[in-house]
Amino acid sequence: MQTAPAATLRASAALGLAMAVLASNHAGAVEPAAAEDLPVCRLDPHDSSKLAVEPCRPAPPVQPRRAVEQVIGRMPAQRMAPPVVAMPPLPPTPAVPMPSLPRPVGSCDAGGCRDTSGARYNGAGNATLDANGRICHRNGAFVQCF
Repeated sequence: MQTAPAATLRASAALGLAMAVLASNHAGAVEPAAAEDLPVCRLDPHDSSKLAVEPCRPAPPVQPRRAVEQVIGRMPAQRMAPPVVAMPPLPPTPAVPMPSLPRPVGSCDAGGCRDTSGARYNGAGNATLDANGRICHRNGAFVQCF
């Protein structure tokens, strides 16, 4: 029967030997000198999920851009004055009717309201129309047309 320290020592030695064997036989490892002899990696033209040739080496790094002095040129001088386009005068704007003064509401029914002078405002709720078709707004005991 083995003692516990001897079994642990034997297991760690076996583990170390296995790691050394795996490290020396690593499938993807390529010697640095042999990497220059390999072709640059390219995709297979028939199957883009695979490489055309394996093993291969990565493409060389892109060289950094060299500094170039920035040149900002001026706009060419204008030889002619820009043409003047005559604009016709605008037509006169129609006079905007001023809102009427608020009038007190006399009575209301289901179809609208009447003010104290007897004018009818047709509509339900706060939005009504007067006899001329103007929009009127009822606010509490007053009606104002716009």
